[in-house]
Amino acid sequence: MSQSPAEYYRAQEAQASAEALRLENRALRVSRLRMVTFLVAAACFLLLETTPRESWTVLLVTGAAGLVAFVGLVCLHRSLRKRSARERLREAISREARARLARTWGEIAGPMTMGVPAEHPYASDLDVVGRASLTHLLGRVTTIPGKAMLAHALLNPLALRPSSARVLLASGRNDRERPETDPDPDWIEEVRRRQGVVRALVREGTFRERLELLGREGQQSGETLEGGAAFLAWLEEPRWLESHLAVLRTGRFLGVFTPASLIGWLLGWTPGLFPVLGALGALVLHRATAKYTSPTLRGADAAQSVLGASARLLGAAEEIPGDSSLVAELRHRLRTPGPGAGRSIRHLVRLTDLANVRESLLHIPLVALFSWDVHVADRLERWHARYGAACSEWMRCLGEIEVCSALAGLSFDHPDWCFPQITSDEGCKVSAAALGHPLLDPETCVRNDVELPSPHSLLLVTGSNMAGKSTLLRSVGVNQLLALIGGPVCARQFRTRPLLPWTVMRVDDSLEEGVSHFLAELRRLKRVVDGARARPILFLLDEILAGTNSEERLTASRIVLRHLLRTRAVGAVTTHDLTLASTELLKAGTKDVHFREEIRLVEGKRRLGFDYVLRDGPATSRNALILLEMVGLA
Repeated sequence: MSQSPAEYYRAQEAQASAEALRLENRALRVSRLRMVTFLVAAACFLLLETTPRESWTVLLVTGAAGLVAFVGLVCLHRSLRKRSARERLREAISREARARLARTWGEIAGPMTMGVPAEHPYASDLDVVGRASLTHLLGRVTTIPGKAMLAHALLNPLALRPSSARVLLASGRNDRERPETDPDPDWIEEVRRRQGVVRALVREGTFRERLELLGREGQQSGETLEGGAAFLAWLEEPRWLESHLAVLRTGRFLGVFTPASLIGWLLGWTPGLFPVLGALGALVLHRATAKYTSPTLRGADAAQSVLGASARLLGAAEEIPGDSSLVAELRHRLRTPGPGAGRSIRHLVRLTDLANVRESLLHIPLVALFSWDVHVADRLERWHARYGAACSEWMRCLGEIEVCSALAGLSFDHPDWCFPQITSDEGCKVSAAALGHPLLDPETCVRNDVELPSPHSLLLVTGSNMAGKSTLLRSVGVNQLLALIGGPVCARQFRTRPLLPWTVMRVDDSLEEGVSHFLAELRRLKRVVDGARARPILFLLDEILAGTNSEERLTASRIVLRHLLRTRAVGAVTTHDLTLASTELLKAGTKDVHFREEIRLVEGKRRLGFDYVLRDGPATSRNALILLEMVGLA
């Protein structure tokens, strides 16, 4: 690519801004011309009263032409405003993309919010949600199904596909879902297939931009997870009219008989009693069946809250480029059955518009004249019968395509990132060359080569305060998570196994539950040890058991590490205590690395400097007293 990503987005932003300005200026001229045509038409019709009759033809033709021109200009003005709004949105998307490159989080649209299980193995420590998080970085995902799929992928990476659309939506709102801990036998192959889709979409900037643009346009339609759940509930309900054909046939008869008899009465062909009887029959039928047809009409309303705004997006998703097996599978699932997801949802939206008439003053007259609700419910049930079973697949496909597109955008933004190699070989070490933290500014992020030892060993990271120990652990964990969901990682090379991260980094006490910081940390460490005993995991422990005295802390930490070393888990531990691994068992099972600082004199005062470069061996320096001096407490 001749342009850097920043230059590309800057050019896209300038192009969109110029096009939006051109359309706005044109819309302003059309608005003025629209006013002129309206005044001309109005003047022509007003002059009819003061001009001779022989001039009426000219005035009528001119006025009619002005009126037609006015209507045409109104439509043109509306189209221009819509196009200019789209260009402004394109401009905003490109501006946000540049901010995402520089990690200036305040200039990026707010991150998606979702429930995180209180006992989740890593979500709170690895910045999965919230500001400056993975969901913030992958903010190109915009629809409800897309956000739910992203939540599912990040919180449950070893289960690539949710078992149902209900589970998919629950991923975006349920704070009790526990992640799968053992991958399926075909999990690695599925991840590689997703990597193939992501690699293909890296080169399809137009498709990715269109997908995000349509999704952002749909964000203003009020999509909600609750509406999606209601829609899915409707799809699982039995079709009432299908099992009550007598009601349906009566409604169809009255829908023809009442308007026909009314027309006959107006023409003098039939007595007036017939339309009255037809209207009364329709109202009685409506009253008797309302509680049975209303769930169908409400379920259709819910469709708009989750898929109504996504009709055009689904149509675009059907055209996902690429020739891999997963791309072909996604296209097939989106086009099955019938005309495909996009056209089918547009049809449903039109039916929903008919159902919404019941909120207007026209509802009762339409019910009396045509048995309106029965006919609309019948058409909705027929749509339900034909497409209902496919909706769940459409939602999952749309979510998966959006997630792949967001991961492809991440790869496009960072061409120096690599796609990881994932293997099932238990002898494979988790290793990375030039590993960095994906959430740090690439211009300032320092990268290091990292290799976690095989099972029954651990990486012991030492160093002084602020040297980079915690950031190293988070770099390993966040990149492992990106690898598990099929995305690129911030490294030149990355090799790993399907190991779920289990972390203990940020620990909170609970006044409400009477749990101290030390007890809360012990509970989390117990969950990590239990997880490691059950299956291989990737554990990342940062300065554990700091809530007690140094002697007991050292003993307790050694006990926890001995438990972990007896399992098949791999991982890393940070510590300030250089004597932690002094026992024979731990000494034989640890690999020491460290960060260090340098002390400079600046205007007669000592200042710390860090290069954040990882070095072999244990640390040999400390800086707590210097930090006290720096903040004025020496």
